[in-house]
Amino acid sequence: MNRPLYATITLIMSGIFIASNLYTMIPLQKLITDTYDTTAQSSSLASFCFIMFYAAGLFVFGIWSDLADEKNILVYGMVSVSILTFLISFAGNYILFLVLRSLQGFAAAAFPPAAFSYVFRLFDVRTRTISIALINTGFLFAGIFGQVLSAFLAFRFSFEAVFYGFSLFYFICFLSLQAALTNVRKQTVRERKILTPILTCIRFPPLQKLYAISFFLLFTVLLFYGGIEMYIIQSDHHFSLSLQTFRLTGLLGMIPAFFTHVLQKKFGAFHLLTFSLVLMTIGLIPSSLSLNEASLTFSSIALIASTSLSIPMVILLVGEYGEKFRGRAISLYSFTLLAGAGAGSLLAALIPFPLILIGSSVLFGGLTFLSIVMHRQELSGSV
Repeated sequence: MNRPLYATITLIMSGIFIASNLYTMIPLQKLITDTYDTTAQSSSLASFCFIMFYAAGLFVFGIWSDLADEKNILVYGMVSVSILTFLISFAGNYILFLVLRSLQGFAAAAFPPAAFSYVFRLFDVRTRTISIALINTGFLFAGIFGQVLSAFLAFRFSFEAVFYGFSLFYFICFLSLQAALTNVRKQTVRERKILTPILTCIRFPPLQKLYAISFFLLFTVLLFYGGIEMYIIQSDHHFSLSLQTFRLTGLLGMIPAFFTHVLQKKFGAFHLLTFSLVLMTIGLIPSSLSLNEASLTFSSIALIASTSLSIPMVILLVGEYGEKFRGRAISLYSFTLLAGAGAGSLLAALIPFPLILIGSSVLFGGLTFLSIVMHRQELSGSV
């Protein structure tokens, strides 16, 4: 196997396991309340703490990956995640559990910016394009995979088995990254004005609109899946479809991700982004009107399909509009995306599920309008 292919496969698999931890606690909320004798609302902090520190870490490592060797960041970051994940299994109280989850999230954030920077620096154009597309698809796949794997480990073995298992997976990823990646010496660059490009991005109107859209993409995913878990716990609602089957059917929404590049070439980034937002709006309407297994399954598939199209388009547009400061613009996008995910995981325990469905549909109707306004401004040359 040639080295770029080996490195790409290793980065994809590592990315899936890293991103999975954004979602592993969603199906375990009842186990968390029982294990640590806490409330159902407090159990959502298990996701919230990880996500918020992950978001902060993306911001930090996004800057660091421009200055340091990517392989070292990836390798040391992965072994740190493995150790912290193992330690979580021994947390004797909920406060310690949340502290370790927060540290785990920060360490996990070393992966995405360093992985993308490594691909951009060391791969040729064709390999780079394919690798980035596959890594992004892996991140999206993790949204379902993380829930399914954690539920399997917890309910087949024990709550602690989730952390034993993931710690082992991360250690295997650490060994694979060590073997597959190449160290490349970087020129030392002294950058005095780190915040100036970030402030420029924040003040640029097109990027402001894209950041507003990005905040609500994973926000809705975490809100939907966290909300349905809370709904089942609190209402004693029994699906004729098992929750694992329900989660797995959501993978059908991943299919459009494999055609993103073709669709973007044919229709353009703005049209595809607008379509994905419309898909989310329409996809949530059936379950808003009638809460049943069929409508929820349809909404789940539409949710994943919409996200699989919208995230790559937002990344592409952020990269275009933030061309002078692309690394910082994308780091700020990543922070905004994950901040939204953290807010969604927290609000899932506080907002009634039927209201989540109605509110999310209305919200994405508004984001669709925002996308259309942006496109018209671009065509008129006023952005």
